[in-house]
Amino acid sequence: MAYRRVTFRTRKGPVRAFLDIPLGRLLKWLFVLLVLGALAAVAGFAVFVLYPVHTIPPEEHVDDYRYLDQGWGTTAGSAERQAYYYTAQGTSMPQGALVTPLRYAWFTNLEMPFGSERFAEPEHLRRYRFIVDPQPTPKNPDRLPVGFTRHFDAALGQYVLDITCAACHTGEIHARKGDRTVAIRIDGGQAMHAFTNMQRGAFGPTLVASMIATWTNPAKFDRFARKVIGPRYPEGKSALRGELWDTIVAFATQGQNSPLRHLYPVQEGFGRTDALGRIANTVFGDHLSTGNYQAGTAPVSYPYVWNIWKFDWVQYNGSVKQPLARNIGEALGVGAVIRLTDNYGNPLPPEQRFTSSVDMAHLDTIEHTLQKLTPPRWPEDLLGPVDHALADRGKVLFEAHCVQCHGPHPADRARQLASAPGKPSPETEWMIEVVPVEHIGTDATEANGFLARHYDLTRAGLTRDDVDRVLRPLLVRNLARDARWRLDETIAGRRAAGQDASALEALRAAYPDPDASAVPAIPQDSFAAIATALGGAAALSTMPPTQGWGCDLACQTRALLVDVVQGSAQVDAQLAGIDVARLTEGEGLNVLGLMIKAKYFADRGIPYERQQCLEGFGILDLPQQVAGYKPRPLEGVWATPPFLHNGSVPNLYEMLLPPAQRSARFFVGRRDFDSKRVGYVDVPADASEADGFWLDTSKDGNHNTGHAFTATPQQLDAARADPKAHPLPPGVIGPLFTDEERWAIVEYLKVHRDLPATPAGFVPPDCAR
Repeated sequence: MAYRRVTFRTRKGPVRAFLDIPLGRLLKWLFVLLVLGALAAVAGFAVFVLYPVHTIPPEEHVDDYRYLDQGWGTTAGSAERQAYYYTAQGTSMPQGALVTPLRYAWFTNLEMPFGSERFAEPEHLRRYRFIVDPQPTPKNPDRLPVGFTRHFDAALGQYVLDITCAACHTGEIHARKGDRTVAIRIDGGQAMHAFTNMQRGAFGPTLVASMIATWTNPAKFDRFARKVIGPRYPEGKSALRGELWDTIVAFATQGQNSPLRHLYPVQEGFGRTDALGRIANTVFGDHLSTGNYQAGTAPVSYPYVWNIWKFDWVQYNGSVKQPLARNIGEALGVGAVIRLTDNYGNPLPPEQRFTSSVDMAHLDTIEHTLQKLTPPRWPEDLLGPVDHALADRGKVLFEAHCVQCHGPHPADRARQLASAPGKPSPETEWMIEVVPVEHIGTDATEANGFLARHYDLTRAGLTRDDVDRVLRPLLVRNLARDARWRLDETIAGRRAAGQDASALEALRAAYPDPDASAVPAIPQDSFAAIATALGGAAALSTMPPTQGWGCDLACQTRALLVDVVQGSAQVDAQLAGIDVARLTEGEGLNVLGLMIKAKYFADRGIPYERQQCLEGFGILDLPQQVAGYKPRPLEGVWATPPFLHNGSVPNLYEMLLPPAQRSARFFVGRRDFDSKRVGYVDVPADASEADGFWLDTSKDGNHNTGHAFTATPQQLDAARADPKAHPLPPGVIGPLFTDEERWAIVEYLKVHRDLPATPAGFVPPDCAR
């Protein structure tokens, strides 16, 4: 028998196959792969950086500058203007960076990704629509944009870049004077930049690209290092490279800006940002837990800030009452540092929690500087003369159809003492109503989202007891103040009606001062005596419900009874209803601000009286959560296009048109001013997105609906006869105007004044004393 030899071959595994490759061939493959990878990186860099850099809008040409007299003088270097523009808040970039912030010297010496021109050249930064003064000033020697400044980081031993509120709350409009373009500064107005935009070609991505190009290009890095290190160069060059890389990584890994999360699906464009949503994502997402990230779908225009110190509620949705609370939230949103966990995600030790980099003293300086700011006056020599006869007709229409909402509505003395006891007079306390979204009819995305988003703060070690500790004293003080105010109103109402008020007057004389102690208590004896004098709990069932604005004697009496009979239980119920694992946006920001302030005051031993001053006129930090928007007073509104909270209406004339006749799409990104319609000049319909941003009002978050003057005479008659039973249709607020009436109101808004004006001789308080 013949045998055939059979050879068995074993299949090589991938590792063995790789090891059997000759070394020369392996090195050749690796080289090819490296070349292909480098080419892909260069191509990607070109696609995402080089090409977009060339599509940044061109710089707007300006021949002259005009600084309006808004209480801060008429020169760029005036003390108040410089204080507002360049007083640091304790912020950093990337937002909240603890050990890897962008150093000031880096920002001022970085070069563009391709080329040796400085990234921070005024001509370049103006292309992003930042405002840069024509000449350096002592507080801004490097001619950075308004609101870009620095603070010294003792741990790093270096200055870091600091962004202040002036960056977003300073405006500019451009007027033609003969053959020259004049830039008119609107201090406290609306910015037009797209600072938070992370799309290709925007400020942030291009800044990161400049850092990457500097780190990877030896010649570019060497030029950068020589300027940053100075005379001791090349010492520290290696350390500088490491620090720069760490900052690049910090920018690239900032969670909320990751394109994979799609947190900001509505393009914000120029002059808008989802302010509250971004603040919450920064604080509760970046600094605490990725599970807290929420979609920001409601861009809003940067609001103008003159006279806001008089408002009893601020933010577009009327959600914040206290000035310092508002300013802390703003500082956290633009990059103040706060550690909420350790490096492993554990809560910090209790005694170390809620320390932040927010510079409270500087926030106080900024706030008091803003209290001197007045609304801008229409400059007739630049924007054209006002037709005063037409404006007079517009004033009649404004007072008939607009004042009811926009006011201003000064408080009476009792209400002012209850809300802001430190203010000098009732005429400096303006009551701001929040109009429900179903009434005003404007895009509801921002208002509803504020209530719908929830955040878990338990990872910071926060408990309900912690919340009770900081919130209960405020609720108790607020109840005691409110009862005193209601008592004053009830006494005044009885006197006006010719009724006997002597018993209540005696109780008022014995009522304790709610602000006499740093640790308030409900005046139970006074509450019991007042309840008895008014008939006790049984009397509540016979009284009409409270009516809010226009509350009459019966309404005030019932409200007073609710305070003294049910108030203590309501405080307990409100605190018991707080779930630290599911706080609304308003609750979460409120609680965090309270913790930050408590820590700051305790660490520095700041007495209660000074705390009240720093917080702002003794105003309590209690949030308001209403699905609506506040109709703010309108002096100076002419200088703040586009309009509505989301910037969805391009000019004042269109604000008075039926919504269906408003522009469905308009361009934002140029500052040439239209003095007739009071907004920005239209651009050709085919204008490129490279030159700005086309705002599409058909998208959720961008709708230009509501605030409609379209009511028929029959609807108005029915509404006047019985406002509760026959309200106007949703989104309708007034009659259908004729075109002549619209132009009259527009003309009047050029000269409208919010009265009463700030009392003569008013001086902001000095909280340093």
